[in-house]
Amino acid sequence: MIDVISAAADENLAQLRPTDFHRKRRAAILAQRPEVKQLFGYCPQVALVTAVLVVGQIGLAVSLVNSSWYMAVVAAVFVGAFINHCLNVVVHEACHNLVLRTTALNKAIAIFANLPGLVPSAIAFRHYHLLHHRFLGEERFDGDVCLAWEKRIFTATPARKFLWLLLQPIFYGVVHPLQVRERLPLDRWVIANVIVVSGFAIGAMFLLGPSGFLYLALSAYLSVGLHPTGAHVVQEHVNYAGQSYVNASYYGWINAISLNHGYHLEHHDLANVPGLRLPRLRKLAPEFYSGRFIHGSRLMSLWHFIFDSRLRIDSRVTWDRASAEQGSRRA
Repeated sequence: MIDVISAAADENLAQLRPTDFHRKRRAAILAQRPEVKQLFGYCPQVALVTAVLVVGQIGLAVSLVNSSWYMAVVAAVFVGAFINHCLNVVVHEACHNLVLRTTALNKAIAIFANLPGLVPSAIAFRHYHLLHHRFLGEERFDGDVCLAWEKRIFTATPARKFLWLLLQPIFYGVVHPLQVRERLPLDRWVIANVIVVSGFAIGAMFLLGPSGFLYLALSAYLSVGLHPTGAHVVQEHVNYAGQSYVNASYYGWINAISLNHGYHLEHHDLANVPGLRLPRLRKLAPEFYSGRFIHGSRLMSLWHFIFDSRLRIDSRVTWDRASAEQGSRRA
């Protein structure tokens, strides 16, 4: 019965709203495997990991103060980007209130994790990411969906897709959120995020010197850009399988340093399960996850995305709210 439910959902994605796809899967998982509810809740040990990573990243930047610029680049590519990626995942976990007990504490730990990123984005990410779950695949509602002009410019040619990946931090962090109808409210948490992280960035600029600051800036850029850690942006929702999959998971080694961020299908099914427990979700309900397309390598995913002419930046399942509402009115 479970396989039938899952298969039917996959086969009818053209008619099924992506959020409804996960709602149906969630209901089926909880009905057939109620023991997965034991995985719900927050994971406070992530706060300790966050403290170690923030202090470590700042310490590495300090150690590079008197180094040459190319040493800062090498350190950012092979070390810093991975640290920043994990801190980005902490921000992600916190936006689902999966790190500490209260919403306020989760927002605070997210701002703290945001420090080495230099750009005050933690609270904004929380707002737009929760909308992403609520309106998955809906243009103007989901900030992950490409815009019409973006699709026209960055066509399915290797050079243009490569350029799009280079610009991904700008599209992912600035351009896409600006098209979302439900704008970020200006509250005390947004202001605190801007003051704290901007203050840290200004201090880092003056105190760490060119190399130390370059290390932090490049680490932040690569963690969401053209780098194995940034490959999750295309792995999660770009349809590599040539089928109507809403999203896909990655089970490779980077999960060991990213709180299992690659378990993306599992996360969308049950967003109240912390990343550290997602492998247990897969083990408890294997019939919902076996036989599906998975990514084996972040680097190879980037390579295929760039050079496979069948893959475009908009090769993903979307849902047209306006057309659906119009059809409903006609009916």
